[in-house]
Formats: sequence, C-alpha cells, structure tokens
Amino acid sequence: MDAAEEQRMLEEKVGKALEEARTKLDAALDILSNAGAEPVKKVWSAEEAAEYSSLLYSLTYGLEDEDPRVPVRKRNAEPLPLVKESSESLRYATELRGKSSLEGYRNLRTAVYKLRQAHYILEKAGAKKR
Repeated sequence: MDAAEEQRMLEEKVGKALEEARTKLDAALDILSNAGAEPVKKVWSAEEAAEYSSLLYSLTYGLEDEDPRVPVRKRNAEPLPLVKESSESLRYATELRGKSSLEGYRNLRTAVYKLRQAHYILEKAGAKKR
C-alpha cells in the first residue's frame, strides 16, 4: 500500500468516526433536551466517540504532537449548554477537515473536553441523588 492510498484510507476512517460521533452527540443532546432517562450513558458514549475521532484525526493529519489549549471550565456549568457547544465544535471540526486540519483538530479537542465536562457534571449529580 502506498502513502497516498494509506492517507485516503485514514481520511475515510476519520469521516466515518466523525459521523458516528455526530450521531451519538445528537442522541445525547436529544436526551438532555427532553429530560430523558440515562443521559450519563449517552453523553459518555458521545464523549468516547469524539475521543476516538480525535485520535484518528491526529494520526491522519500528523498532529500527534499538537496539544491544543482547552477552554476554561465555567463554574456551575450545566450539561445541556456544554453538549450544545461541543456539537458546534464538532460541526466546525468536520467542516474544517479539508481546509485547515489543525484548526479542525482544535475544535475537535474542544468538543471532547466539553463532553467530558458534561459527563462529569451528570455523574456527580447522579451520585448526589443516590
């Protein structure tokens, strides 16, 4: 397999991973918006899918040494706005993929970070209820 073919294959896998992350993030957003059951699992699933996409993205575009700064966590943040913001970041990452891979990666890492925050808040709230 030559380098061009390998790059094409990796880009294809990144595309599929981003689609899966989008699907899971949309499901988490839907559950949170409608106060459905098990939002912790849905947000965790979206977080893991975004993290996997991030790994493939960095490998595909040679960004392994990049460590983008993450936004500062807001005090008393609510999970729903965080998931909405991560959805926007994931959308930007997908759009920027062909134009500016570094900027797309930064947006993808921001999405992962915000999903991680939302997951933590939901888990913490669930532990208090028990």
